[in-house]
Amino acid sequence: MKNQHPDDRHPIIRVEDLVFAYEKNHEKPLIDHVSFTLEEGELTLLMGASGSGKSTLALSLNGLYPEVVEGFQKGNIFFRGVPLENYEKGVVNQHIGIVFQDPESQFCMVTVENELAFTMENCSIPRSEMKKRMDDVLKITGLTNMKKRAIHELSGGQKQKVALASVLLLEPDVLILDEPTANLDPVSSLEFIELVAELQRKTRLTVVVIEHQLDDWLPFAHRILALGKNGRLFADGKPKDVLTKQADQFKSEGIYLPCEKASVQSPIANDPYDSHEAILQIENLTFNRKEKKILTELNVSLRKGEFIAIVGENGAGKSTLLQVMAGLLSPKQGKVIFLGQTLDEWTEGDLRRAMGFVFQNPEHQFITDTVADELAFGMKLNDQNPSDIENKVAELLHHFQLENHRWHNPFSLSGGQKRRLSVATMLDETPELLLFDEPTFGQDAHTTTELMKIILDLKAKGTTIVFVTHDMNLVDMYSERVIVLDEGRLAFQGTPAELWSDHELVYRARLRLPHRLQKQVKAGEVI
Repeated sequence: MKNQHPDDRHPIIRVEDLVFAYEKNHEKPLIDHVSFTLEEGELTLLMGASGSGKSTLALSLNGLYPEVVEGFQKGNIFFRGVPLENYEKGVVNQHIGIVFQDPESQFCMVTVENELAFTMENCSIPRSEMKKRMDDVLKITGLTNMKKRAIHELSGGQKQKVALASVLLLEPDVLILDEPTANLDPVSSLEFIELVAELQRKTRLTVVVIEHQLDDWLPFAHRILALGKNGRLFADGKPKDVLTKQADQFKSEGIYLPCEKASVQSPIANDPYDSHEAILQIENLTFNRKEKKILTELNVSLRKGEFIAIVGENGAGKSTLLQVMAGLLSPKQGKVIFLGQTLDEWTEGDLRRAMGFVFQNPEHQFITDTVADELAFGMKLNDQNPSDIENKVAELLHHFQLENHRWHNPFSLSGGQKRRLSVATMLDETPELLLFDEPTFGQDAHTTTELMKIILDLKAKGTTIVFVTHDMNLVDMYSERVIVLDEGRLAFQGTPAELWSDHELVYRARLRLPHRLQKQVKAGEVI
């Protein structure tokens, strides 16, 4: 059901002339004289290019910024008519809950049950109420069977749901979601959106969603706010009005428009690299985590210069498979052969020069204090010429739109910028195999296009590309072959077109058709 705009609107949050800058960049504020109100009971989409300040604005709304960072802020933020600074410490955070872009940054305990209990204890919820409240929120978020699980064993999407459950326990007045579906499989993503919309409709919860892909949110959204690269608000209004009247400005800012990917073109003419040479073989591979079987008897072969997508529902074993391919995890049985040698026959240095791996969480691979040093680190280890290193670093900074962040700490970047840096660190030379875990997470339309250009250029030179992704549009556009995992087993290997025609498998693996085919289905065309 589509939400109807509330008739009795009252501003729950008012922002007046807000300016925010990090300490080292006072002259160029990230948020520059922004003013708006959030009405009670509204669902608002907050949009903007990667690095435009969306997450910073969200963290300012619930009072975390500038207190927890070295930042400068002026202007006013009011919650229910009272300036944020007038509230006792910690009170606003309970009323304005936020699910961070990186859910792991919210966790303090080992298991799901203990994390939720810890949240309630911190908020002095009576012990007599805890069990019912926990069981209710686990049911709402689909985590009932995960109650006793260790959080570090969960998939990225499952962790995102735990973070949401922790915030919902507080029964907040305002819920801020920072790219909440980025780590969810396609069906779980839609279910999550419908869940939030239903909660919002029933409880008059005020919801702010930071999102690059807005198609599934649009039926439930009352407003769109859009931040420009200059830190200023350039759109504020009803979704239909904003997207119709300001479409050109959205495109110039590099922001996805609804179904933009679907309307651009059919899958690209991605000529396969002319090679039947097997670069990596997985033979009868099984992987257990403690007593739980994660991958079962997999047999897969990757060819030189091939573009392969690995897809499946949350918890199907996709990231685990990628880490086994990279030699970061060791299988219980079976073997991985890379360029004619099993992985345990490679030295670590030689393997890392021949194979690149981009983690699902970019922060897991940062090891230096500046963006430039992060890019140069691998090249220095390989004793490359200093002038060559400098030239390559400058090239990567330019391609990945990180030139203005050359001397910033990698951990201070936005989520999208961290992702771009993590990819760039793998591209200091041309590896034989590149493994990516959700590489387009947090990227706007422009940076996704630029990233794919670089990756396709590497592919043309013979690099084999493997993507773990939930983005079916990306699979449709770029991949030559798709591997579907279903409960740790190989359910499908074939072309995207063959996968889309297998409706039963698409349903079972919790996938969805890419937008161009969804449009055809709605139009009554036969797929």
